[in-house]
Amino acid sequence: MSMSRKEYSGAFIWLALASFLMPVAVSLWAFKSVPRPFTYPEIQLDAAGVDQGLWDFLLRNYVADGLIDYDGLKRDHYFKVYIDQLATAQPDKLPDENHRLAFDCNAYNAFVINGVIIHKIHGSVLDFKSNAGKGFFDLTEHILAGETISLDHFEHQMIRPTYQEPRIHVALVCAAKSCPAIRGEAYQGKRIREQLEDQAKLFAHNQAYVKYQPEEKKVYLSPILKWYAEDFGGAPGVIKFLLQHVQSGEEREGLSLAQKGEVELAYNPYDWSLNTQGKGTDVGKNTSFGSGSIPNE
Repeated sequence: MSMSRKEYSGAFIWLALASFLMPVAVSLWAFKSVPRPFTYPEIQLDAAGVDQGLWDFLLRNYVADGLIDYDGLKRDHYFKVYIDQLATAQPDKLPDENHRLAFDCNAYNAFVINGVIIHKIHGSVLDFKSNAGKGFFDLTEHILAGETISLDHFEHQMIRPTYQEPRIHVALVCAAKSCPAIRGEAYQGKRIREQLEDQAKLFAHNQAYVKYQPEEKKVYLSPILKWYAEDFGGAPGVIKFLLQHVQSGEEREGLSLAQKGEVELAYNPYDWSLNTQGKGTDVGKNTSFGSGSIPNE
């Protein structure tokens, strides 16, 4: 039986419609599979006049596996917005010590990153010297709450004596590969102790920082634990701290033996190569620096 002209026209229309809709559907599916451009959060200032949610957003987008996309942050206007907020901040208006500690940890890490960016450092922060002969951590250039300070002053004169919290040494970063990995989220006042505890566990479980070599009768540690031993209560305090956080049976055994004086504590070299996601120069320098800058100076 032959198809009527009306039936033929209807079938043709449906076929044409299907031919049109199919590529549209495919395009929509492909569009959904493409990563979306960043959607920046609405600025919401806290009591100090700083948006830690913005810093959290930047960390989540520019930090991966403890490495930093310095080029991406350099191009992102909102990183400068956050740095400008720190300059005019009023941290004394924050509700309690936990919020101030979170504020200081975030600010310190942001200043380190900003220093790397403004001084165009690609190999190591130890390569930098100002015209006045000052090093990266000694240079008075970071504006915090209206005061211009150095990283060295911020860590050793403000953060360490104020909080007396040894776990800051696994939270503050120094732009080097041997530093504790930078956390991919902002520190928050309500969660800061929980976050520091998690950082301590991540640090203790990483054999780059804690490793027992039974054949040598040595436990190899990050030199941070030597440079800042006094913040942990000396070498016995360091061992106690690690035993509270290490879960590996082998490392626990080594630390327990070290506690009894049956094995030796040894310290790894410190790699000061830039902790960048891009290509860097492996300089592998050893110094008496600690988690952030020179201890006690």
